[in-house]
Amino acid sequence: MEPSVFQEQVKDELQSMDQRLSDLEDKLTSMDTKLTQVVDAILGNPLTKQGGLLKNYEFFEQKIETLEKNRIEVLEKKVAEHEDFKKKVYWGLGLLGFLVVAVEVILRIYQTIK
Repeated sequence: MEPSVFQEQVKDELQSMDQRLSDLEDKLTSMDTKLTQVVDAILGNPLTKQGGLLKNYEFFEQKIETLEKNRIEVLEKKVAEHEDFKKKVYWGLGLLGFLVVAVEVILRIYQTIK
């Protein structure tokens, strides 16, 4: 019994479909591998708990917070120093004014006695 033309066409079509299905499976496997690599790059490797953009983001976020705290502390210190300097200047000017007034009073008393 010889296979008919129809059976040959069906057999060829099944082989073609099988080949296309195998190609699709290979492509899906490749896409899955690439997607896993992308997820590992973003989140890091879940087994080793290393790497990933998320870890880098958290590290830099901590670094920025630390720098901001340090800057705030430095600014507060500079403001305190500035306030202390202003107090010293006011006291110095007040003392200088007092001395000028005291010398003037002493000179007037000296001139009236003379």
